[in-house]
Amino acid sequence: MDEITSTTPEDVERWWPVPRVDSDKYSRGVVGLDTGSQQYPGAALLGCAGALHAGAGMVRYLGEAPARLVLLRFPSVVTADGRVQAMVLGSGWGEGAAQARMDAALERGVPLVVDADALGLLPDELPADCLLTPHAGELARLLGTERRRVEAEPAEHAREAAEHYGATVLLKGPTQYVCTPEGAVSTAVGGPSWTAQAGSGDVLAGACGALLAAGVGAERAGLLAASLQAMAAVAFPGPHPPDRLAEGFADVLGRLFPQS
Repeated sequence: MDEITSTTPEDVERWWPVPRVDSDKYSRGVVGLDTGSQQYPGAALLGCAGALHAGAGMVRYLGEAPARLVLLRFPSVVTADGRVQAMVLGSGWGEGAAQARMDAALERGVPLVVDADALGLLPDELPADCLLTPHAGELARLLGTERRRVEAEPAEHAREAAEHYGATVLLKGPTQYVCTPEGAVSTAVGGPSWTAQAGSGDVLAGACGALLAAGVGAERAGLLAASLQAMAAVAFPGPHPPDRLAEGFADVLGRLFPQS
């Protein structure tokens, strides 16, 4: 396969959408999250944490978890529907996820981060700049193959899925690959294995959504979000719950952009 490009912290510094002096919440990006459920309300909180700490101008929570839980943790989140510039969906939907949730997101015509349970509801055609965020098991199901085959050749399988679905794929794992429909393959900045825990992917999806809403293309959004999470894990070593680690995003970005 073609050469694999490695993302560096210097790339993160060059690519990050730093707010301008005239930026407002709308120009910084409004991201909507249809995540979580009555069964898995934590996914809603984790996705909101990722989006907020990655710098979203506004987060709208539009999922099925109780809104009061979200507002108790994040009072700046808006729970009324309205304009969004990107959507995050699938995290914490649970088994038997409703096609109606996918259809409603597609009708908005904005870039999507498709995670977890929504990956099984992919349509034949996706909006431009969509980002799929499977782990190895989910990617294996998408491709009708075995997980061990994906784990043996992760980049090859991620590229196959990107070409098949016409969307960028962020394959989560020990090394995180981002593959475009055109065949480009890159890896995110690496980090410690402490991040291999439940909820890390929910936070990552929220961060990806914040970047898409800010106007970052799907490839760089995936690389930036995965790299930021890894860099935070390096900066704050040891086991931290994924929402607490997300709080470290600001410190990482503050060191990269001390004058912003």
